[in-house]
Amino acid sequence: MKYKFTPRQYFTYFFSKFGNLFNSFYPIPKRKYGISVMIRVKNEEQWIAVSLSSLKGFADEVIIVDNGSTDHTINEILKVKSSLPFPIILRKNSSPDICQISNEALSLTSYRWIMRWDADFIAYTSGYRNIIKLRKYLLSLNQNNYYLIYPIMINFAGDLFHLQNKYELHSEGYIHTYYPALKYIKRGKFEFLKVPFFFNIKRISTIHFIHIGTAKSLDKLLYRFFWLKWLKEKDFDKYPTVNKFIEKEAKEKWDSASFESIIKKLFYGIICKLKKYDIAEFGDYPELIKQMLKNPPFRIIYKNGKPYSRSDF
Repeated sequence: MKYKFTPRQYFTYFFSKFGNLFNSFYPIPKRKYGISVMIRVKNEEQWIAVSLSSLKGFADEVIIVDNGSTDHTINEILKVKSSLPFPIILRKNSSPDICQISNEALSLTSYRWIMRWDADFIAYTSGYRNIIKLRKYLLSLNQNNYYLIYPIMINFAGDLFHLQNKYELHSEGYIHTYYPALKYIKRGKFEFLKVPFFFNIKRISTIHFIHIGTAKSLDKLLYRFFWLKWLKEKDFDKYPTVNKFIEKEAKEKWDSASFESIIKKLFYGIICKLKKYDIAEFGDYPELIKQMLKNPPFRIIYKNGKPYSRSDF
């Protein structure tokens, strides 16, 4: 299946062809030639170990900024750390500002290439999608130019056997070369990496990793849904934590104090849009999660031939 880039992505891609003509006026910073991976985490104990393991052969270093995890995320990182061929730089930052966290991670990188990675991204480690091929491609590009790269990934939804219809694939500028003025800023309720006009924008058609997406536990889905709303309202004095904000939303808008009942209502909105994952269309799973498919933590339940619920409800 071919990914359709958004109008904004097409515009920036087209414009970069002209802006890139001026790149020679901006000297390339002296940095080690390799790849830094930056990850922001909070309560990612389920996937972080597998995610890090999938980066073997790709990353030269991994920067992790923890935003106050209260589960076993840090323990999972430390358990897998000794088996990884790259160093891990671990920092803590409890700020509610995701841009501040991203910019701290960015400032800690030391290589020419930087990739923003999430704790629920899993790379392919074999076959034609092997992420090592992505590394070779990046390092083969002209060292005297600046780049912003849009890779494509598969988005899972509900469980590891479904995707959300019309949102099966996703692409953002996750990979870029270093430049001192780079900075993450807010665009609406989302963060956005602001890059100079002279960056050469490229798109990669081969998929090298997947996104677990909404194939997660109910509490993770609840946190994700309300976290963006909490950040957008910026009333941190009144609601210092996202849990306090959820309690307010539960009473005011959902007529319920039960987190579980809220997320079930939200999840039913996801279920009705699901389609089955077709290996013939999207390719096989990454090697590192194939074992999990034999005994998944939850699965979508069907009724009358349509997605109806999930096994953990």
